[in-house]
Amino acid sequence: MTRFISLLATATVLCWSTGTPAWAQTAEFQSTFSQSQLTSMASAFGIPSNLFSADHDVEMYRVTYPMPYLGDTVDVSGALFVPMGFEEPCGLPIHVYMHGTLFKRTDAPSFLGSEGIFGGLMATLGQLVLMPDYVGLGTSQLMHPYVHAQSESDAGYFMMKAADALSGELGFTLNGQNFLSGYSQGGHAAMALARDLTTTAYGDDFTLSGAAPGSGPYDISGTQFPMTFDAESYSNPAYLAYNVVGWNSVYGTLYDNLDEVFQEPYASAMLDLLDGTHDAETINDACPPTLEEFVQPNLLDDILNNPDHPFNLAAQDNDVYQWIPEAPLEIYYCTQDEQVFYENALVAESWMTSEGSTMHEAIDLGALDHGQCAGLAILGAALWIEDRVEACTDGLPKARPTALSMHPNPASDQVRLAGANPSTPWKVIGVASGQVVLSGRGETVRLESLSPGMWLIQADGLGRGLLSVAR
Repeated sequence: MTRFISLLATATVLCWSTGTPAWAQTAEFQSTFSQSQLTSMASAFGIPSNLFSADHDVEMYRVTYPMPYLGDTVDVSGALFVPMGFEEPCGLPIHVYMHGTLFKRTDAPSFLGSEGIFGGLMATLGQLVLMPDYVGLGTSQLMHPYVHAQSESDAGYFMMKAADALSGELGFTLNGQNFLSGYSQGGHAAMALARDLTTTAYGDDFTLSGAAPGSGPYDISGTQFPMTFDAESYSNPAYLAYNVVGWNSVYGTLYDNLDEVFQEPYASAMLDLLDGTHDAETINDACPPTLEEFVQPNLLDDILNNPDHPFNLAAQDNDVYQWIPEAPLEIYYCTQDEQVFYENALVAESWMTSEGSTMHEAIDLGALDHGQCAGLAILGAALWIEDRVEACTDGLPKARPTALSMHPNPASDQVRLAGANPSTPWKVIGVASGQVVLSGRGETVRLESLSPGMWLIQADGLGRGLLSVAR
């Protein structure tokens, strides 16, 4: 039976600079997923059974909540996944998962489209999972501002506020831990929200506990755009149109008419196709095979030769890597990614290192393309977060002893297991296959036989940890 929960709190719950008079959110029950259903779903996704256990039934809600956007207040939606039978007095950690590129509004998480079911698989581990739809997707009828950092971050933060306000009605409490993950556009969104929680752009009510973005365009101005247009073609030209139209809906400076950017007949077709009812395949099929046929002649030269060109200013406004992490940050990437170039992760890693950060790592998941990389990055982030969620002992939170520390990580020929001794048993498991590929005893694991990518190492009495092998 559909349940509809509505809460109207006083203005003291939340007030942002535009003077919103009250904080209101609704949660509409959508479905229950049993442990057996979630186990079957995990198997269908190819998640190894020895790496995943469905520990809780999960209830899913579509949450609608207000957020600031372009000087106004708009209503947006998202999916909320609540683990059932969770009796630990310490409460639940929040895991905000940011989804990747979507064109159809009804493909958003709150409609259980595309990545939506991942929320159930994450929540069954004992996490309160929030999946914002973003502005213009889900129930929102606005133009989606594709890879717009501020609105992505706001969608995540204000959904966290909405979940907190709904906790009493939905029967859960929070334990103060806040984790983020996301892939592709979701990697960009997770990085933006991690930055804004760390730099206290929102205050200090949600302290970041860790973030694991994957394959995101963190350096749009210096890496993603130049590398995209340095080639004859791009794998998903629909993304380019989405970006241009979406950003112009925010800044209003990129064009007056879309044929200033794209050649006809494509310019006229794009506006109709980007109405929130067409999928990526349909829009890509309507685009020409080369960028030379798609983009207006001389436009790229104008952009590249003018640092103050509106495209460059918008791109710089949406770069999201120039901040110093104060909680662990794992940046996953794959070296054959044809959609989001892996150099984005290396630029972010290099900048943070140069500024003195010691809390971040860029993790090479191997020579995989964008689609192949997705499952490994999403599963890797979920395992990484699970190992960092606090246990609850006698009503008090306590760090789990399951996060194995290894040095160096990434590693090439060998890795040392912190806390191990010469008789400590260990084994190396393939994250994608779930198969044990190496086993032994001691403080050091030799890696010469392992291919580059992500591996799980388990050591008796010390827990487990994800290791990146890179050469």
